[in-house]
Amino acid sequence: MPKVSVSADAAAAPERAWELAVDLPRYAEWLTMHEAFVGDVPTALNEGVTYKQRVKLMGMPAEIAWRVTTVQQPGKLELAGDGPMGVKAHDRFLIEPSGTGSRITFEMEFNGPALQGPMAGMVEKQAGTAAQQSLEKFTALLS
Repeated sequence: MPKVSVSADAAAAPERAWELAVDLPRYAEWLTMHEAFVGDVPTALNEGVTYKQRVKLMGMPAEIAWRVTTVQQPGKLELAGDGPMGVKAHDRFLIEPSGTGSRITFEMEFNGPALQGPMAGMVEKQAGTAAQQSLEKFTALLS
């Protein structure tokens, strides 16, 4: 099962980082895998809220149906997603106080029959790069 975790420090307080993390219309500014939303975009991310997103990983477009599973403002946001070919995704955003700013961790997990063997390693590598680039853009927006 491909799994990635990246962390970075930001000068902004956890509350400010949280505001950006839950602002879906701003995902295009920092989430490198994001292509577009499909259908209505929720105005708030509360537990149980659902939405659809078009993403691109390894040059392949895919649609993921997300469900918000955990909201603990301003520290934890978890999403469970269903993608094509039985792929399941789990994204986790953790925001912790660190000095005068925040420590932000972005985690992604994928599993499913299509992600067995060599494909798992390829997805993990590409997702790791995407997560790192996304977190760099995210923290830059907080500067």
